[in-house]
Amino acid sequence: MRPRFNNTIGLLSSLPQQISPPTHMSAIRVAAWLLSIGLVLTLIVVGKSYLVPIFVALVLWYLVNALNNQFRHLPFVGTRLPNAVTLGMSLVFIGLALYAISDMIVNTVNGFILESGVYLPKIEAQIANAYERVGIDRPPPSVSDLEIGQEILGNFALVLAGVTSAAKGVALVLLYVLFFLVEQNSFPKKLRALGLDMRHSTRFTRVLAEINTAMRTYLGVKTLTSIATAVLSFVVFTVIGLDYGLFWAFLIFLFNFVPTIGSITATALPALLALVQFDTLSPFLIVVFGVTAIQILVGNIIEPRLMGSSLNISPLVVVLTLILWSMLWGIVGMLLSVPITVAIIIICAQFPETRPIAILLSRNGDISTRKITHRKKPVRKKELVPDPDEVA
Repeated sequence: MRPRFNNTIGLLSSLPQQISPPTHMSAIRVAAWLLSIGLVLTLIVVGKSYLVPIFVALVLWYLVNALNNQFRHLPFVGTRLPNAVTLGMSLVFIGLALYAISDMIVNTVNGFILESGVYLPKIEAQIANAYERVGIDRPPPSVSDLEIGQEILGNFALVLAGVTSAAKGVALVLLYVLFFLVEQNSFPKKLRALGLDMRHSTRFTRVLAEINTAMRTYLGVKTLTSIATAVLSFVVFTVIGLDYGLFWAFLIFLFNFVPTIGSITATALPALLALVQFDTLSPFLIVVFGVTAIQILVGNIIEPRLMGSSLNISPLVVVLTLILWSMLWGIVGMLLSVPITVAIIIICAQFPETRPIAILLSRNGDISTRKITHRKKPVRKKELVPDPDEVA
């Protein structure tokens, strides 16, 4: 009995030594993750002025390549146009579109400022009507009492300053786009020159293809549905005679890229103008219910059918990432929150250490379609590098 008792004591004394290393390694791993997350967030916040133009340039780069692919399929005297010509056409088209948008915003803001003397008395009349309907005995406050005029003019000044600042940054963004266009032709050669083994090269290429497909699907479908929503909303604005209908339609197109709150904001602003512009509630109700019906039809019925299951993101994650990126990067962060989250899910799904993160961020926890580590069919070397013309 004595030897067996000594062996038991020796076994129990050795247990802490056997358990300690894995626990120690786990603590180091958690600390490394927390440190990495802290460094990334610090880089995002501190480098905002440098990173935002780069991410905007990436979105424009996708749009340029998408237009380039469409232009290349246009028949021209029985042959396709050269790639250099279609790229130039795409850049000119996007440049003219940006110029037209900025010019429309400046003209609309200037029009609001010049016609503020017309709208402010109408605001006072609507306040008086509201007091009368509710049955409040005391006299309604005037616009000067509420300081609405100063607030409106101050906000318009901020908008003009924002447009001016954005116009200054457009040159830098377009310069980044040109660098991306030049680099995309040499990137396949660099990928082959890395000398990666077949497994790592296949994984890297497939991750890029997954991100490219998801971004192309999201931007393509979202742009198409946003244009449809803006056009239908513009018809509603034209029917009731709402001022600056084209500007509000563009605002709906832009805010449709912002999840959840974008459509609400884009509907509320023209509805408030209709409430001020007209003496009756009918135009206001038409804008509210008409634009809301269009948003529901396009956003909840048509868009999911076109998008399919390519964006496997939890709705709660969409809202949380929208809040996070809006705090970090403002309006640009709102517009880019979904594409950035999609890229994070795709990348995290490729590695066992980060796959739980992808599962938590996904809609239903199924990320099997994004796993690429078990490819049975051998891949030839020429298949490892995507065609630069297919990047869009």
